[in-house]
This record gives sequence, C-alpha cells and structure tokens, in this order.
Amino acid sequence: MNASTKINIILIVFLCVIIGFMADGTLLGKKPLAAATDAAKPASAGGAIAKYKQKANWQATQTAQEALQLESAQEQPAAAVPPPERLYKGGAIEFESGAAKTPQASFVKEKRGLWLAPPAGFNSEKTNNYLIYREEMQITPKLKNFLNEIHGNFVLDIIPFSVFSDFNRLNLMMFRTRGNYEHYTALPAWSGAAADVDNNAVYILENNHFKGNLVHELTHIYYDGFYRPSLSPLWLSEGMAVNMQYKAQDERQNAWIDDEQQTFAQGEYIKFDQFTGAKNLSGYSESDVQTWYAQARSVVDYLQQTRSKDEFYQFSRNLKEGMPVGRALYLAYGMPFNNITALEYAWQAELQRNKGARR
Repeated sequence: MNASTKINIILIVFLCVIIGFMADGTLLGKKPLAAATDAAKPASAGGAIAKYKQKANWQATQTAQEALQLESAQEQPAAAVPPPERLYKGGAIEFESGAAKTPQASFVKEKRGLWLAPPAGFNSEKTNNYLIYREEMQITPKLKNFLNEIHGNFVLDIIPFSVFSDFNRLNLMMFRTRGNYEHYTALPAWSGAAADVDNNAVYILENNHFKGNLVHELTHIYYDGFYRPSLSPLWLSEGMAVNMQYKAQDERQNAWIDDEQQTFAQGEYIKFDQFTGAKNLSGYSESDVQTWYAQARSVVDYLQQTRSKDEFYQFSRNLKEGMPVGRALYLAYGMPFNNITALEYAWQAELQRNKGARR
C-alpha cells in the first residue's frame, strides 16, 4: 500500500468520525444552514443592533413556533439603550420598553460551573450536543430535534473551526421570562442572548428571535473558543457571528444589513483604523453601532468569499498565534493584503463592482 492510499484511508476515516459525532448522527441529507427554512423571524438580530426604523411584527415560522411552543410576540418600541459591551464575549441585543421590570419566580444563581441540577422552575434534559435547562416548559422530542438540527447544520457551515474545536456539550439555558433571564445573567434589558465561552454556555430568551440568536451565540462558542486563552479581535468575532446569523435568516430579517451594505457601496462606512481598533462600542451612537455590526459582517463575508475558507482559517490562526493584522493577512491571502488599509481598499473595490447586488 503506497503512501497516497494510506493518506486517503485516514482522511475517509476521519470524516466518518466527524459526521457520526455531530447532531446525533442525523446530519446526512440536511440542507446547509444558509438554505435552512425553519428560522424564526425576529425584527432584531442576535448580537447586532435592530433596524430601528422597521417595527414590523414578524411571527415565528410554524416549525419554530411548534418546536418552542412560542406565543406570538409583539415587537416592543425601541428604548434608550446603554452602550453595548462585550458581555460574555457576545450578546444578542434587542429592545424593550424602558419600564421597570419585576422578576417573577426569581431564583438565586448557584455555582455556574457545576450544572448538577436545574434551578427551581426549570426542567433539564441531555442530548449529544446540549445539556438543556428550560424554564417552565417540558423539553419535548420535537424541541430536541429542532436544536440538534440547528447545531448540526451550523457545525457543517463553520468548518474548519468546528473540526478542531474541543466542544463537548453546550450548556443551554432557555428562559421564558425576561425577569429571570436578567436576574440570572445580570445582563441589561436590551440583551436577549449571551454566550459564556469559558463555561461553554449559552443563555437565551425564548422568543421570535430564537434561531438567529442561537446561531449567533454558537458562533461565539466555536470561533471565540478557537482563540482561547486569548481574545479574538472584536470586529472578527462579531463579524463572524452576524455573518453566520445572516445565513440562518430570511431576507426580511436581514433587510437592515442589506440596506447598510448599499450604504457602504456609496463610500459611507467607518474608517478601518477606528473600525478594527474598537475594543468595545462605548461612546458609539445607536446608528453607528448598527453600522459597525453590519460592516463587521460585510468585511468577514468578503474575506471568506474573496478566496476560500482556507485562507480565512489561516488568517484567524495567524492572529491566534499573535501576529499583527497586516502580517497575518499577507501570509494568509498574499498581495495586496499586506495591511489593514489594503484590506479597506480591496473591500471597497469589491463593493463598487457589486453595487446594487443584495448579499
């Protein structure tokens, strides 16, 4: 047996193991995440700022609504929002009325790392991919299948980061009351979901934003987890999360991102020295925060589409190893990508070529 044959056999075995491990072995025959049709239809984006001028009350699709047993949620008016921070390395931002809220059936947070038993008022169940805690409601087989399908399609779509992940089982805590969500996570009223990368946990409200929010936070678990023990650059972290979420949503949900993309093509965007240098978004106006998230998604999408995911993975790996952005870009993509300004010019040139296209 020659060396080439041995390598082929090893690759085949490796791929079989991966496919067998993911999504309870139910991945075969599933559509890629970009083509999924079961997404709930939120009016705001997990981890991104809502399009404030649009107050359409999207309903969950029937599949998501049945799986989660969601009530029809009404979009709340936008309220004054604190400057978003990088809470648990990412959090879904949504808006509710500014009225004070009294937690109902609140419980005391115990030692988070143990996960030995559900808090009072929660049911729990385990799957290959999740340790689920769900407030009030039973964890039905339909819900477990729904969650496993999201995870399975997601893992395929985020290769190669999923292949080299040390992911074991996600601690997924599903809240039906905002009061308990805020009480447990200590997150502000604008948050609808959050990822705790170090504890491999996602906290999420059950509402019409659910699927997009979950995909966003799964991206933080996998992509930000790839950089551990260091931190991923904020623009890459959120750009990846919003881009993955964008693929999981429909055109109406993504309209605000598409609108921003058209604006970028007109030359109106955040200059890259400020954009890539942001450590948090304190001091940004609501409009600028929205632009920043959409721009992060646009740049990440460009980096992944301009060559292939291989170059993007190498770029991320170079950054993980501590290289400056310019050198990491050049060693992954080659010329003309030798500094952040060159990336800015190349991204703008691509937008000009595709002006008028929706993506």
